[in-house]
Amino acid sequence: FQYPHGVTTTPDNEVVMVDRDNIEVIVFDKDLKLIRTFGQGSGDGKLNLPVGVAVGNNVIAVSEFRDHVVKKFSLQGDYLSKFGSYGSKDGQFNNPQGLCFNTKGLLYVVDKKNCRVQVFTGIGNNIW
Repeated sequence: FQYPHGVTTTPDNEVVMVDRDNIEVIVFDKDLKLIRTFGQGSGDGKLNLPVGVAVGNNVIAVSEFRDHVVKKFSLQGDYLSKFGSYGSKDGQFNNPQGLCFNTKGLLYVVDKKNCRVQVFTGIGNNIW
């Protein structure tokens, strides 16, 4: 690892971690043996300084510090979608960091430089 940042687990007890400087998501089995990595490469699924990760609603959500977005991937690592942009309006971020899903499937995102927490539905609609 170069700069491991966020970590969480899946319903199948896989361990999911983001490495900011290696710019990837790393998935391990319950015994911490490497299963897969994703987020490097090109296109929409490429990450840019990932720092936060959460699992919920059968997706892996990753916050990107530099691009000011949250990207969603399948549990297998396939890119699904992204939401957010740079700014201070609802649904925008200035360096999103930590993430977590609650039991109702809402995604909480720490919006570091806007000094707030935003809450989103599973499809990325801002609630508050």
